[in-house]
Amino acid sequence: MRVLFLDNLILKIIIRQVSIMNPKNSKPLGHLLVVDDNLFTGESMRQALAAQFNVTLLDSGEACLAYLKQPETPVDLILLDIEMDGIDGLETCRRLRQSHHMPIMFVSGHDELSTRLEAFDSGGDDFIVKPFDPDILRRKVQRMVEVHAQQHALHSEKASLHDMAMDFMKNIGDTGVLLNFMRSSLGLTDYPSLAQRLLETTANYGIRCHIQIRYDGANCTLTPNGPASPLEVSVLEQSATMGRIFQFSRRMVVNYDMVSVLILDLPQDENEVGRLRDNIAILAESAEAIAETIIMRTESSKRAEALQHASGETAEAVETLRELYRNQQVDTRISLQGMIDDVERAYISLGLTESQESAVSNMLHSGTERVLQLFDLGVEFDHRFSQILNALRPRSGAQPQSEVWL
Repeated sequence: MRVLFLDNLILKIIIRQVSIMNPKNSKPLGHLLVVDDNLFTGESMRQALAAQFNVTLLDSGEACLAYLKQPETPVDLILLDIEMDGIDGLETCRRLRQSHHMPIMFVSGHDELSTRLEAFDSGGDDFIVKPFDPDILRRKVQRMVEVHAQQHALHSEKASLHDMAMDFMKNIGDTGVLLNFMRSSLGLTDYPSLAQRLLETTANYGIRCHIQIRYDGANCTLTPNGPASPLEVSVLEQSATMGRIFQFSRRMVVNYDMVSVLILDLPQDENEVGRLRDNIAILAESAEAIAETIIMRTESSKRAEALQHASGETAEAVETLRELYRNQQVDTRISLQGMIDDVERAYISLGLTESQESAVSNMLHSGTERVLQLFDLGVEFDHRFSQILNALRPRSGAQPQSEVWL
């Protein structure tokens, strides 16, 4: 009883001195575990460190291991006695190092080299000998906690930079996928080819999708296994009415007026889901724009074919008119010459004098000459006809008749 009384008295004196020397800070620097089966030593360390740290006192290695299994119990440093009942400090440290990385400082009354080596071999970071000086203990602990915090911050920063680099690389890859889709799809002229290209592009994101493109009252629906079944078509048709972006369980649908993309297997990571949502939305919007260009190309092609057909008919009509005009020139010349010949043969029966016959012939030839002079303008008409026909007919090297050459 006397020894116990003396121990308690000495402990109270030490606590009083430590309390006077170390007023409590308003904000602790961290959380410490003091593991020692000697109440006197454990309380001495707690009081020496309580002004700067939150300190939890445990009396065995088993209690320490059980404490660290609790959720949300961050510990910045462990002060661990070596000689304890049950699991000693060395074995406790070895077990801690299987899953924990906080600093561990051994506290022992043995200062032999072999003891220190065993402490470090078991995973310890530092060693302090009992009895300890409170100021040295505080400085050692504070320095170890600060270094560990800096290492943790550097590790976190490194991990953050790594994540940023990986995100940057992913963004570059995603941009490349979108650009390749745009480059390879701008020249497409039919909807099934566009649906196939869109399906192939979504596979670059490591996901399985169903694609539907709606046009002219019909649709083209594709899956990774080929054309969709009637049930799959109906699922996409119903999904197309669920708004721009709709997510259900591990599925997501992205809808535009003509294009729908149904993702079948979203990843578990929410950041990956967000990245996929953004990229598939841009991809679907690009496909929508290309589908609209296909509509414009189809309509333009139809109009051009109609113009080509009309131009062909016009060329035939102009060619016919030119032939009629040429034939009319020839027929008129023949008719006029025949008329002159008939009149001159009729001079004998008309009883005209020689001077009268000469006057009539001069009048006929003069009139005929004026008429023929008018037809000489036909050379200019024929030139104009040729220009019109050259403009209406396809030029040499034009596309085949199956293509539009206007």
